[in-house]
Amino acid sequence: MNAMKNIIFISCIGLSAIIAPASYAEMNSKSSTAVEKNTTLDQQAVNKKKAKKKRVRRAQTMRPKIFKKLDKVRELADSKDYDGAASVLESLSKVKRNSYEVAMTWNMHAYMHFNQENYAAAAQAYEKIIAGKRVPESLMQTTLYSLAKLYLIQQEYSSALATLNSWFEIVEKPNAQSYVLRAQVYYQLEQYQQALPDVKQAISITLAQGKKPRENWLLMERAVYFQHKDYVSMERCLKDLIAFYPKSSSIAQYWVQLSAIYNELGKPEAELSTLETAYEQGLLKKEAQLVSLAQAMLGKEIPYKSAQIMLAGMKNKNIEENAKNLSLLGDALMLAKEYEQAIIIMAKAAELSDSAKDYYKLAQIHTERQEWNDALINVSKAIDKNEADSTQAIKVHEARILKGLVLFNMKDLLLAKAEFNIAVESAETEKMAGQWLKYIAGEEKRIAFIAGTE
Repeated sequence: MNAMKNIIFISCIGLSAIIAPASYAEMNSKSSTAVEKNTTLDQQAVNKKKAKKKRVRRAQTMRPKIFKKLDKVRELADSKDYDGAASVLESLSKVKRNSYEVAMTWNMHAYMHFNQENYAAAAQAYEKIIAGKRVPESLMQTTLYSLAKLYLIQQEYSSALATLNSWFEIVEKPNAQSYVLRAQVYYQLEQYQQALPDVKQAISITLAQGKKPRENWLLMERAVYFQHKDYVSMERCLKDLIAFYPKSSSIAQYWVQLSAIYNELGKPEAELSTLETAYEQGLLKKEAQLVSLAQAMLGKEIPYKSAQIMLAGMKNKNIEENAKNLSLLGDALMLAKEYEQAIIIMAKAAELSDSAKDYYKLAQIHTERQEWNDALINVSKAIDKNEADSTQAIKVHEARILKGLVLFNMKDLLLAKAEFNIAVESAETEKMAGQWLKYIAGEEKRIAFIAGTE
């Protein structure tokens, strides 16, 4: 809005420069009279013939008294005396003015209304200028551009686009900002394909000047690519954002988005290295970002690093110590074979969640450590608390296999066989359960044989 206000203000300041041509024209008029007296009749005839072929429209000027009143309106508007400003403008409406003076009066109407944030009235004033006669091209350009911005503020996107297109037709070298403005309008109209050339042109102009494109321009370019699912171009755009604006408040977001793009492009190694680079720079502070990195590390079978990220995040309070996060940390510690820590963490997770999945994980850790009693307690809880439709559900028949294995190692063959008999009913665990039942049958025969020979 400040930019638009400046544009309007410049138009008003420019009035002072218009007075000079009036006196110059007067001087020309006197000198031309003397010349005409000395001009031959034949030469006059030639001049008249040329004038018929091409009439040059004389530029209108503003009289000092009109300028003073308009300048007074500006002063009153700047001091927020809008009633006073309106009164002066009303008095001007009773004064006979040329077309240029009328146009500049409407320009001041727009300035006053804009200061009051009455954008609809400001737009109507600009429309009066455009509809007027013999409007200087420079004023027409400024008016069209300001009007387009007002339409954009009022979300009248179709009107903004039509006005901008008119502006582009009369401007010889549009600047980068004007291309971005039209790209914004196209984007709001969901005409993403039309928005892209304009924003790219703005960036191209800026780079050619040896400057870096504005951050919000690159963000618009990124948004257009996203709408088209053009992830290859998004990758390049995000790299530009990271390179040009490494100290941006959104830099962490750019790194995370770049990693997500690599995921879409099927580049898991690049995805992980991008997140890791951001982490090493201390850019990842949000819980979701840190947890995503830990999960990615775990998925790439780097459990120790995954665990360290979670532990550090919990220590500095960036990651909440809730059941879900503790469960993930427990997984990482277990896969890293850090069993003592894993048991402590997973016990906390199970206590908080009271879920089958966490009790089952805890049972697995105890099994790895051959802590059979603790393993039995936790696998039994997992089976008892399992809810098939829960996100924390486990595959019960797999839990039966684990329980049977624990009972076997506790020398309770009868109960172990009972668990394997249940597990053998599932197609997923039928083969393994059958093997265990055969093994137990063989073990029972061996025990019976030994007992019979004693």
